[in-house]
Amino acid sequence: RICLHLRSGQVSGTTAGTRSATIGTRIPRFDSDSSYRIAVMTPYLVLKHATGSDQPVFFCISEGKAIDIDDGRVIGELTNNNCWATPQGWMLIRDGLSSTTCLLDPRNRTDTGKISLPHLPEENLSTYCTCLLSEYPDDPAQHTSCIVLLVETHLPVIWYCRIDDKNWTRHEYDIGTLNLCGGCTEKLVISPITACQGKFYFNGGGFDELGVLEFCPAPVFSSIKIRNAITGPPGLRKVIMLESEQELYMVSLMSSYNLNVVHRFSVHKMDFVKEEWREVHDIGDRSFLLSSWYFGTSCSATECGLEPNCLYMVYAGIKCLMIFNVRDGTTKVQNLDEAPSSRQALWVMPLAAHA
Repeated sequence: RICLHLRSGQVSGTTAGTRSATIGTRIPRFDSDSSYRIAVMTPYLVLKHATGSDQPVFFCISEGKAIDIDDGRVIGELTNNNCWATPQGWMLIRDGLSSTTCLLDPRNRTDTGKISLPHLPEENLSTYCTCLLSEYPDDPAQHTSCIVLLVETHLPVIWYCRIDDKNWTRHEYDIGTLNLCGGCTEKLVISPITACQGKFYFNGGGFDELGVLEFCPAPVFSSIKIRNAITGPPGLRKVIMLESEQELYMVSLMSSYNLNVVHRFSVHKMDFVKEEWREVHDIGDRSFLLSSWYFGTSCSATECGLEPNCLYMVYAGIKCLMIFNVRDGTTKVQNLDEAPSSRQALWVMPLAAHA
């Protein structure tokens, strides 16, 4: 079902019917509460819209199985509610029944693990929206300046608020149009997008420009003209942007005709001085965790028990995790056989591991 290739184009020989080696050998560290069974520093997946249930399924990658977190608060918050994961580990939760909205740290059972926000009024937001934070909301020095940004997937619309605001603001933007077949046009959207050092960066129309979104305090759009713009072979290209250790990265997964069949991948780091993307083959002791709909985050591989210098891309629909080694260009597959069929996989990060 899946045929993977090396960066050079040679077949890796790993198929969907073969289970990969264990992802790391570090023994996970668990919370002192024995009933809280998720390793404190191990990222895990929340599988939403599992067949026949509105309740999310929590899945541990290192164990290769569903797990019981024994936390009714978290399960209740994520069931039948709109929820969006952020790269920093917080989740934006919108509860339509109680008309409440908050940021939730699923791993923190204390009062500090929940930050109240003004209620998000829009009822029909897609669960595939991108949610980003400009700062760390639990940092007292950044609390009031933290922007919570929700980017709609198919419309040129963003929703935003600051932690202490009384209301969300809806903003419709215009960064240009895309010419389609038959003389039709479509407005460009700011996707993929990520936060880095207090600003938001996006790739809305191509690789020759890098879009920038700042709040001053209203949203202000600008762009950086990219030198030596990236070119590549024809075909489909899945692009995900993310921040790692205050650096801006862009991951490209290239396919011929099916985005589930990756023939080549690349990682670029933004050089703001030269205003160009530089391809890198070493991201050090970092793991990049990726999922469809343009989610990307970074964590310490050593602290999280993952393989360093690797990209972890989850495909919830086909129950598969692809692991791309940035240094040697190899790829392998871990089947998620015990995961339920689902339409969306959210990475839940330990807050300390992202820093």
